[in-house]
Amino acid sequence: MKPASELMLSLAVLSALLTGCRGGESEKPPVHWIPNMDTQEKGKAYRRDTTGLFADGRQMRVPVEGTVAIGHLDDDDTLIEGTAATDAGIQADGGLPAQIPTQKFPATIAFDDEGVKAHGKLRYDIYCATCHGVLADGKGPVALKGGLMVVPPSLLDARIKGMVVGKIYSAIKHGVNNGNMPSYAAQIPVEDRWAIIAYVRQLQGVPPESGEGVIDVPVAKVASLEHGTLLYKAKGCNACHTLDGTRLVGPTWKGAFGRKEALTAGGEVTVDEAYIKESILKPNEKVVAGYPPAMPVTPMSDIEIESITLFIKAQQ
Repeated sequence: MKPASELMLSLAVLSALLTGCRGGESEKPPVHWIPNMDTQEKGKAYRRDTTGLFADGRQMRVPVEGTVAIGHLDDDDTLIEGTAATDAGIQADGGLPAQIPTQKFPATIAFDDEGVKAHGKLRYDIYCATCHGVLADGKGPVALKGGLMVVPPSLLDARIKGMVVGKIYSAIKHGVNNGNMPSYAAQIPVEDRWAIIAYVRQLQGVPPESGEGVIDVPVAKVASLEHGTLLYKAKGCNACHTLDGTRLVGPTWKGAFGRKEALTAGGEVTVDEAYIKESILKPNEKVVAGYPPAMPVTPMSDIEIESITLFIKAQQ
């Protein structure tokens, strides 16, 4: 046999042997040079536990209580909630300083950066312009079409310009007017909310950290007109009820006390102490005809309600 033929025959036999070994079946485990690396004990989340370590047989475990994912500690109240600790020394539950809407942007948001405002414009055009308008003038297509319980306001109005950034942030995160504007927390990430506010401030032509801060209303032991005057703004009543007879979301308070009002559900009511208290505690029970049931429940003490009533009486 020639050497070339012998070589070809040898290669054919070797190939057959290798192929047979690769494709053969065996009940024995394959050979591993470093078995402790290849077959180490471990559990996989989607497989059943066969070790008996977990009584319910599940490999995937519920995180230990208090576990926080990396990057999600959310310990910056200004960034996450749009609030800041009050300087007035008011104590909330647990003895911690009460939180109020912040007048300042979070330290991590470069609100004067053109890139941040440009990004805010992109997000605004997607989520906000449909109601508030591309120019923030309240003339978005949804607003012009009508049918909303409360007409979206122009963000260029003096009232909105006077809001601190924390209030605007709260509107984006939580919504307003009983869902007339829903929460956009699921759609708009935290940083994007602040970018939108930076852009809105640019449209408004006001300093980013301007706005009237939250009024510190001291706790009163007796009701008074002075106390009611402070509460009118501190509780946000001025956002819906004017004092000059003009119409907003709710009826004007000018000449309101003693007036008879027709109700949406039929009948009429006299605006007296009892009706004012009921409207604060159960705002959607007896809604004045022609106005939406948009007033949220606003926690107030009896003294605060009496003070607000005195204030309304004075608006004649």
